[in-house]
Amino acid sequence: MPENEAPRMSHHILSTSATLMGISFAIVTLVGAFGHAEKTLADDFALLSLFLFFAACLFSYASMKSRKRAALYERTADAVFVIALVSLTLLSLALYFSLVR
Repeated sequence: MPENEAPRMSHHILSTSATLMGISFAIVTLVGAFGHAEKTLADDFALLSLFLFFAACLFSYASMKSRKRAALYERTADAVFVIALVSLTLLSLALYFSLVR
């Protein structure tokens, strides 16, 4: 790898986003199964996280397959991934304040 080329992070984003997407799906399912969907925003944040992690997966995959726009897709995947992590943090707070307290 040349010195001026940054290391590619797409494969890390793809695998981590896919894992966190599965966790978000499990939370949506569990919140709905226990009947807390109407009482809390947790399922809404979990769905938001799920879709954002899915978008990060798509952009990181596109980054690995594209030659011309790989850097753009990777930056987009990185930004969407960070937003999804914030959404997951909000999900954790919503679960804590609605179910634990």
